[in-house]
Amino acid sequence: FKGQYSDLPAYRFIRFDHLPPVSPPILKQILQQIQNNEGFLFIASIRQDRASRGTLIGLESSDGRRQFEIVSNGRANTLDLVYWVDGSQNVVSFEDVDLADSQWKNITLHIHGENANLFVGCNLIDSFILDEPFYERLQAEGSRMYIAKGSTRENHFRVRWRV
Repeated sequence: FKGQYSDLPAYRFIRFDHLPPVSPPILKQILQQIQNNEGFLFIASIRQDRASRGTLIGLESSDGRRQFEIVSNGRANTLDLVYWVDGSQNVVSFEDVDLADSQWKNITLHIHGENANLFVGCNLIDSFILDEPFYERLQAEGSRMYIAKGSTRENHFRVRWRV
């Protein structure tokens, strides 16, 4: 798929339900790093279809329940950080993000300690203080991490991931 830059690959996920999860040893390593660093930095370049909604990255337990997810909601014009602690769902909703306009956008979500900051391009969209540093409770054992998981078959994500 033609990306934002001709020398870097881009991927259009149409059948997100066919994407395999992150391998268990890598997932364990990722979660250890998140916990050791007291947070994480999620960076992606996305081109999202108008009015679509889907999970950019999500972690679910072996029983299918989500531990956390980052959802881009074009219908509501938000980027939502959703996480569960002790069975309770918490949602941090960054509003007026303008991600689902079929244009390439660079997003950076920085979670550190109890702080959550979202940047689109070089612009700080908003900052929030989390109720709890949820990443401390993320479990790798039996869990699966996915990228680009649309909420329905009609939701497509065009994504170029940066490492």
